[in-house]
Amino acid sequence: MALFRPKTAPRPAEPERGAALDLKVLKNRGIEVDVTDQGLVRLRYPVGITPWVGSLARRLRLWDGRPLKRTLELDAMGTTVWGWIDDKRTVAELCALLAGRYKLHPREAEVAMTAFVRQLGRRGIVALG
Repeated sequence: MALFRPKTAPRPAEPERGAALDLKVLKNRGIEVDVTDQGLVRLRYPVGITPWVGSLARRLRLWDGRPLKRTLELDAMGTTVWGWIDDKRTVAELCALLAGRYKLHPREAEVAMTAFVRQLGRRGIVALG
């Protein structure tokens, strides 16, 4: 029955491909960045907790209320791309750099770069602006 179906908010419209490639990639300033002994980048980013899980964890004395953080270690290619992100370059410029550096077809570089930026965006490590 439609009466008991939960109401969902309409999803925001995603930008078209060309408009999305013209957006700048911005780093989250709250991310802790470390470099491993092998020269790879390790990112520590905060994790959001739903209020009822946090409340339950506090009652069971499993959590003291401090922000929880997760760690993401980038491979060699991810470390290279992380170094290119400077809050001035667009996704299209990063794709061109990736294609030139690793001798990739431009479309292949675009697919890889957009997937990488999307994963970092879902974790709150980068944003598009």
